[in-house]
Amino acid sequence: MADTVFSRGLKFGALATLLLLSGCAEYNRRILHNTPEGGWEFTQELARQYEVLGNVELDAMYDEASAEYYFSKAIRSKEGYCVAPTRLEDRDIEEDKLPELHKAYDHLMYLLCMGARQVAPKMTAIAQSRFDCWVEQQEEGWQHNDIAWCRSEFYKALSEVELKLMGGVHKVHPKSMVLFDNNSAELTEEALKIIEDVARKDRGEHQRLLLIGRTDKAGDLKHNKELSRERAMMVKKALVQNGVPVDLISIKAEGETPGPEVEAHNRRVDIIFLAHR
Repeated sequence: MADTVFSRGLKFGALATLLLLSGCAEYNRRILHNTPEGGWEFTQELARQYEVLGNVELDAMYDEASAEYYFSKAIRSKEGYCVAPTRLEDRDIEEDKLPELHKAYDHLMYLLCMGARQVAPKMTAIAQSRFDCWVEQQEEGWQHNDIAWCRSEFYKALSEVELKLMGGVHKVHPKSMVLFDNNSAELTEEALKIIEDVARKDRGEHQRLLLIGRTDKAGDLKHNKELSRERAMMVKKALVQNGVPVDLISIKAEGETPGPEVEAHNRRVDIIFLAHR
């Protein structure tokens, strides 16, 4: 009888512990919702981004541990603290995946030190949260689509941050430009030669490319925005066909460029080299 009572006590204790652990993420989510918003634009946006990741992990992936991790970081961010990106030393990641992650971490930290939080608060928050997402998914190592998405979104946001630190889209001088005919996204023979030259260049530390699609002011805004995206995508496709890895290329659809309504020079894609270490 005593043994039976003792056994039941152990089972009840284990069940209570399991229920307690399983509720930690939900508990932190409730704390997050009741936490007054403090800090400034970067910390507020970072809190929102971590909350989104936490909600996905808890509601869609049923991953309590990851959800609790994101909600905890969201709480600190919402309180106004500059929460740091995930340290790779704290994660168990396959050795062959670490070199790229270390480079990404180092470059993110470099941009933070250069004032990215102040210059581009929203995109910096997105970049940091997507880096953490990439690390978390890479440690799990089996949801390959999620790993690819987090990694791609990190690099995309990082490119935007670096562009801001370089002075913004209207002040950065491209290394090369690809021109287009009026209302067209088709690559001319001259454009293909320029793209081939870019693909053959030894980029050294300039490992990533940002393609900024532009149009003149002829036509409506919505059409021109889409046309600028199509132009950037055409250049990206041609670069990939010429041997540039697809994951090293980011695009930005800028749409209309200030100037005359019809201006051949504004119908272009700027090719910018980004020094992602």
